[in-house]
Order: sequence, then structure tokens, then C-alpha cells
Amino acid sequence: MPDKLYRIKRKLPGLSYVFTSNGVELPVLDITHPGFISTINEDRLIKLISYVEKNAEKNAEKFNKIPAYIKKYWIKHSFAMAELIESDNEVSFATGISTLMMKLGPILIGKGRRRFWDRMVTKGFGSLMIRMRARDMSICQAVSIIPLLAKSKEKNLCFINIAGGSASDSINALFLILQKDPALLKNRKVEINVLDIDTGGPAFAERCITALKEPGGKFKGLDITFRHIPYDWNDTQKLAELLSERKEWLQLCASEGGLFEYCSDEVIIRNLKTIYDCSNEDVIIAGTLLHDISTIDAGIVAALKISSNIKIKFLGVNGLKRIAEPVHWKVSSTIEGNPRYLVFALKKKE
Repeated sequence: MPDKLYRIKRKLPGLSYVFTSNGVELPVLDITHPGFISTINEDRLIKLISYVEKNAEKNAEKFNKIPAYIKKYWIKHSFAMAELIESDNEVSFATGISTLMMKLGPILIGKGRRRFWDRMVTKGFGSLMIRMRARDMSICQAVSIIPLLAKSKEKNLCFINIAGGSASDSINALFLILQKDPALLKNRKVEINVLDIDTGGPAFAERCITALKEPGGKFKGLDITFRHIPYDWNDTQKLAELLSERKEWLQLCASEGGLFEYCSDEVIIRNLKTIYDCSNEDVIIAGTLLHDISTIDAGIVAALKISSNIKIKFLGVNGLKRIAEPVHWKVSSTIEGNPRYLVFALKKKE
């Protein structure tokens, strides 16, 4: 932890707070909190879509013409903007903390000059889409696993979160389960495993779990543990080992903004095959993907013209079926309504 800490002076009731590795205090993302819910406005979304369609290309050109010294200032003062504009950044994916800032939104991020630019970024269309994705991904996992929890009260629950970063989707799935029926998690071991090459996001996730188990936290009294497993999705050995170790548990695999948005077909298939071969029959895979290039909103296409090493995949639901069905997976449910992302669940074919 650095010597200088950037604290939130006025904390919002009902939230737990922890520090990032950079010493910035942030709340644990809670999609059930009014400060999050109020930042997703369907009427505003319709207006933003119209604006983006008309101005995306022009705004991307303007952004690229901004002087280098201004961009350097933004890089120093904003987690959310740094990866978007740092041209010498060798990382080819958005890390857990930068994405978390967009998920939190302008209210949960907190006030003060130190957080000004991050609040500004999170008011934009792209950040709104990511908040909707986070909400829907958490709902997808909770809805998928609740019937199994009710049916198998003696089994423990294992989350396997590929490229999981700060594990906010796993944490919020648990929030939703507790909201539905707290008894579903009582006297049951719950394990959140984040398989990620990134270290900052998982470190934050572990501090979140610790804070949530403290007095007043939502996980107080629950047997919830966290593990970060360094993982390169090109080599699925660690995934296979974990699935085999937890074969007697309820298994929920997930990847929000990860496997299905960045990887080649070959790598996705390799991970799907590993999960199929090493898991139990009731395993669930929840994931997010970008719509195909012909149907996605114009904003994301224009955003690709902004200097960045981050490359993304426009898989679409038909692309998902093309990849998943030959390796014995079926799409069991989808959550739509987000013009940029589709949230889905996969189950083994019978």
C-alpha cells in the first residue's frame, strides 16, 4: 500500500469500502445500491444512442487530435482514461480496476478533485454500457444458480471467474442470492476463484471479500473464501485442475468482458472443451460478448479509431453458437437490451 492514501470523505450508507493497490479508496460495487441503480436510465440511453450514431466518428477524430500534454495529464489523473489513450501501454486488455471505475459510475466513485476525471468518464455512453453489462451478468449468474442451490443444499458453491479482475460479477451474484433467500448460502462453503493474468483487480477483490465479512458487511457470518490463480487462457491446465478439484461442488464458470470478447475462436473452444471435460453435469457458464459488427452501435466502431492497444472481438450470438455447439454446449438463456453487449448462459447439451 502506498504512503499516500486518497480517501473518500463522505461514504455512502450501505456500502463497504476498500483501497486499491494505488491507495485509492473505492466502494465495493453493489448493483442493488440506489447510487448504482440511478445511473442506468433507459430514457437517457435512447437519447445517447441517437447522439452516438450521429457524432461517433467526429468525436473520435477530435479525441485523437487532443495535444499529447493534455492526454498525459489525463493518464496521471484517471484510471478509466489511462488505458484508453496511453499509446505505449503494452497491455492488450482492460484491467480489472480501470473497468471497475466505469462500473461504479459517477455517484459511487465519490466526490473530490482527485476523482473528477473518472466521474466524467463514467457519465459517457461506453461506461453506461459496461454498468448494464455488470448488472445483467450478475443477474444471469444468480438466476442460473439459484435453482441448483435450492435443489442441492448439501453442496458447496465454486465460482470460477476467467479474466475476473475485481470479481464484481461474482460478488454481486451473491448479493442477489442473499436478496432472494439468505438461507441458500447458510451453512455452505462458497469459493470465488479468479483466474487472471492481472494482479491489481484480484488483489482488490480479495480486500472486498474481507471487508464484506466484517461487522455490518453483507457477507458477515458466511463462509466465503477467495483465491487468485494466475492464468493464461491459452493454456488451460490450471482451469482443468481447479474444475477437477471441485467436481463435487456446484460449479459456476464466468467471464465478463474477457474470454468471449478478446480471444480467438481457437482459444475460446479450448477453454470450453476443458470445462466440458473436467466439470460436473450441472456446470453453468455465464459470459458476455459484443454484438456482431453489423448490428453493434456505431460508438464502439468509432472508438477503435482512438489510439489504443486494446483489441476486441465482435462475436455476436450466432458466432457464439457456431463455436459452442460443436463442443457440446447450448445457449440456455440470454439477457438483451444492451446495444453493445449480450449476456448469456451456457449449459451442457443433454
